[in-house]
Amino acid sequence: MAGLEFVVLAVPAAAVARLVFGLISDIVKKAETARQNKLECNHLKRHVSQIGRLLPRLKLQDPEVAEVLAGLRDTLQEAHDLVVACQKSNMVKKLFSSDEQAMKFTQVNGRIDSHLLVIQVLSQISITHRLDQILTPNHTSVLDSGSRSLQLKESAKVPYVGSTSAHAAVQFTSAEIAVLTGNYGHVLSEDSSGTVYKGRLRDGQEVAVKSLKNHGSQREGAFVSELETLCQLRHDHIVRLVGWCSEDDNRMFVYQYQHMSNGTLRDHPTPGGSGGSASASPVTLSWKARLQALLGAAGAIDHLHRFAVPAIIHRNVSSSSILLDKSCAPRVSDFGAAILQVPTTGGQHVGDVVGKVGYTDPEYCRTRCVSPASDVYSFGVMILEVLTGRPPSWEGKHPNTLVGFAVPAIESRNLRSVLDRRPSPEPTPRQMEALELVAYTATRCLWQQDRPFMANVVINLHKALGLIDGGEPKQLQWS
Repeated sequence: MAGLEFVVLAVPAAAVARLVFGLISDIVKKAETARQNKLECNHLKRHVSQIGRLLPRLKLQDPEVAEVLAGLRDTLQEAHDLVVACQKSNMVKKLFSSDEQAMKFTQVNGRIDSHLLVIQVLSQISITHRLDQILTPNHTSVLDSGSRSLQLKESAKVPYVGSTSAHAAVQFTSAEIAVLTGNYGHVLSEDSSGTVYKGRLRDGQEVAVKSLKNHGSQREGAFVSELETLCQLRHDHIVRLVGWCSEDDNRMFVYQYQHMSNGTLRDHPTPGGSGGSASASPVTLSWKARLQALLGAAGAIDHLHRFAVPAIIHRNVSSSSILLDKSCAPRVSDFGAAILQVPTTGGQHVGDVVGKVGYTDPEYCRTRCVSPASDVYSFGVMILEVLTGRPPSWEGKHPNTLVGFAVPAIESRNLRSVLDRRPSPEPTPRQMEALELVAYTATRCLWQQDRPFMANVVINLHKALGLIDGGEPKQLQWS
């Protein structure tokens, strides 16, 4: 009608996307129960299912995406009507001749193929654009993004006081992880908990992607615990989380690769801990490097116990949870068992005892009550491991634990008999004084009661490192 203007109301792309997903779901269900043209319906079902898998990768804010979604919605509505008609065999002959029906399926499938091509291109552009933005100053955290993300507790979105980094961890899609790892082409390591892949962000930064193996609710609990913990922590000797993925059945963490480029502390002092160059590393051949690794790790655990708000108990301290970078600087990792500390005098009760064999506090195992002192015990075992070059336990005759093997020698002032000889076949008097202080510290960490705080461990390790560096000799003392 002349003079009559129509106003077109713009529908948000997110709303159109919901309509599209609804149509896809309905087409797939109805195609499975079609009574006519089953071959065409199944072909249609495969096409729309592929579109459904690609749509979550698109940036709905882009104008091009909104335009594609609008056209896709119209095509899917026509496809939906066709499939519904195929469920009603008595109506098909009345509505279409066989030629008309075949032509409509051909036309709809052709248009869906066109949409699929465009969506694949936009998906790749979206992934590339997102990877370009990751870790740039303007990139914001997506901790509370859409329905496919794992929702975190509110406390996990508040950074700790003293944070030294402005970069928040970000959420990756499965497709983005596949791109940055080169389709999972470079495996760094694999154990019972998961597989670690090497990858590279668009800015050139190398990353390590740890994909957790599916152990049911245990995996989910470990994933949530580590994510909530690492999203808040900022410390020079705690591994830095770049991001994570919780899409579909995937549970993955993305770390800075430089933090683990030299493996773990377990790989170095323990003979056979790893292949390759670990036997010639500074941590293998130098007492100073070993004490520096212990001191850095002790400082990080002290940070968890005293400065994190609320305080954190790691519960899985071991040499394999201490990562080493290319300069052998340590970073504490493996926070899957970590819990928030509850103020109490007798420790807090937990359901399951977790931790690696040989490191777990006997009191924690006996009472099922955990406290910061449990981490102190585990750290004491790790000190013995660094001093002796032996693992925490082994098969064979008694004693078959490092504690049972090393502590009696240390307490009888016969430390030399259990020392690893690789750093120095005959330690100097100053080195021996330092190592005796470290060994004394380890035995105190292993006491049943009255264990030191990690802050005390840090002080004594610092004193020992000063002796190695040529400081004034000091009498054994507990700080």
